[in-house]
Amino acid sequence: MLVLGGCAVMTAQQRLVNEVKKEISAMTLTIDNYKSSLKKISKTLENDETKDKSEPWWIAGKIQYSIYDKMMNNKALGEKFNSTEAGLALIDGYDKFQVALSKDTVVVTDKKGNPKIDKKTGRPRVKTKFSQDIATRIVERLVDYSAVAGDFYLAGDWASAYRAWDIYCDIAKSDWAKKRNKEEPDSIVGYNRFFQGLAAYQDKRYDDAVEQLAKARNLGYQKKALYDAWIDALIKQRDTIYLVSVAHEAHDRLGAKDPRYVRILINHYLKTKNYQEANDLLDEVIKSDSTVAEYYDLKGRLFDTQQGLDAAIPFYRKAVQLNPDYAMALFDLGNALYSKAIKDNDHRSPQARTLYDEALPYLEKAYKLMPRHEDLKKILSRIYYVTGSNKLDQL
Repeated sequence: MLVLGGCAVMTAQQRLVNEVKKEISAMTLTIDNYKSSLKKISKTLENDETKDKSEPWWIAGKIQYSIYDKMMNNKALGEKFNSTEAGLALIDGYDKFQVALSKDTVVVTDKKGNPKIDKKTGRPRVKTKFSQDIATRIVERLVDYSAVAGDFYLAGDWASAYRAWDIYCDIAKSDWAKKRNKEEPDSIVGYNRFFQGLAAYQDKRYDDAVEQLAKARNLGYQKKALYDAWIDALIKQRDTIYLVSVAHEAHDRLGAKDPRYVRILINHYLKTKNYQEANDLLDEVIKSDSTVAEYYDLKGRLFDTQQGLDAAIPFYRKAVQLNPDYAMALFDLGNALYSKAIKDNDHRSPQARTLYDEALPYLEKAYKLMPRHEDLKKILSRIYYVTGSNKLDQL
């Protein structure tokens, strides 16, 4: 009875597979019809007798693609359309097809039903039954994956956007695409990898973001937006060595377009005491663009480290002159004047008071711009205390 029962179950499952295959061959199916068929075939994907066969997975993938296609037709006709549901059907169809491919091996037999043996390997010969059809269907929808990725991104579904772009990029450079003359150029794939990296960054998957942005660069997408996103991801990742390398590349490729690249490099040079390299770089960028306040502020920090406050202050002043609202330059200038005031431990001398009076406007303006800067708050409180200012209570 158990054997008979097992056979009955097996027959029922195969009958269900055949039934669904026949259903989806109809020409007038609605989305609801397809969803009903998908629900039926899903049972065979979990049943022990059929879950390891390729055919049910192939049918499930076809249904999901048909749902997507039907939704696109409805959209073209101006009917109600759910882009998220359509995109998820496309992704799930791909996933179902991948399982089908992994199980799509059929043993070649002779007239007596015995396996044919491959003379070279000594193993039974095998062939595929659904793989070519699957490959064709996937490649035909190549650009659709990029399109739905964009829809997911705009909707804030970063994980689905990342997945759809990953599928697109993998297909675009696959042997399937090459054989069907559908391979996408590196520039287009690089552009999509860039957005895939952005999706990962938005999803706080910084390792994935760094990986995909590096792939985009390697494919030729080398715009400023890529380097900015790449640097942001590396800062989140706290990979200092990689960060410096990317900042160096960005500066070499883009020149003095962004002081942030220079700042990262200068901070690295200062930390590693490569003062000559820091000085050479700052001279280079100032010569390239002498209107950037941050370059002079960085030059001031370099001189402060090497030659002291008196050498640094003129550069801090120049930075504030160029950009009166540049918070770090305001802080650096005010801090340098304060440091001069307390240098000889005579905090209440007339000379110190003069320097406090000069430093305060810079520090107070910097504090308005950076109210959470703890060192700035401490310096202001010390000056207010020493000078007896009632502003101490306002901090």
